[in-house]
Amino acid sequence: MQLSEDGNYQWNGEEWIPVEQPPVITETAPVEVSETAPAEVQTPAPMVVSTPAVTPMVSPVAISMDGMGNTGLDFTRGFSTLKYGLAAFLSTILTVILILIVNGIIFYVALSGADDVEGVAVGFIVSMTLCALFNILAVTQVLTLVMGMGISDGLGKPGLGYIGSWKTAFTAIVESTPVILTSALMFGAGLGMLEDSPGLAGLLLFVSGVIIVLFQMGLLAFMARKIATDL
Repeated sequence: MQLSEDGNYQWNGEEWIPVEQPPVITETAPVEVSETAPAEVQTPAPMVVSTPAVTPMVSPVAISMDGMGNTGLDFTRGFSTLKYGLAAFLSTILTVILILIVNGIIFYVALSGADDVEGVAVGFIVSMTLCALFNILAVTQVLTLVMGMGISDGLGKPGLGYIGSWKTAFTAIVESTPVILTSALMFGAGLGMLEDSPGLAGLLLFVSGVIIVLFQMGLLAFMARKIATDL
């Protein structure tokens, strides 16, 4: 077998063919495996459960003798009734004076222009109606003033004052007008039907009286709500 000078070909008698050479094995550097210590397993910290502090029970009937607490019994508060009573007394005196003056003016204006008996009758009815409305307003004002003082003291807010009590009372009367007007209309219709239909007239008079009674019984609660709203 004849090889070429470079040793890559051999002559087979007819042509030069490449010589099959064994694969070249290259040596690679060994891979160093670094042995690391296993990660430390962290043990979770123990859970600390805090126990809420136990508040000592207080008796609901706690007697407060110094008057500084907002709960319990306070015997000094009873003296506030004297303050409210004095305010009601003075306001009543002033209200009675105003009632006499306003009623006199209303009757004088209504009856001074009447020329005949019919005019006097109409003027008298109008005067009585206006005087009744003003008297209701005046009495309601006294209740509003005194109740306003008590509610404002309980809530720790400034009171309505004398002028504010008139304003609140007037608003309450105006808002109550539908109830009063309904009762008045039923009462008038009942009186007018006494001769023709006594049964229906009696029913209307009874319903009118029930409305007035319920109105008077619920007036204090209604005024308390109005006062608490206006404070």
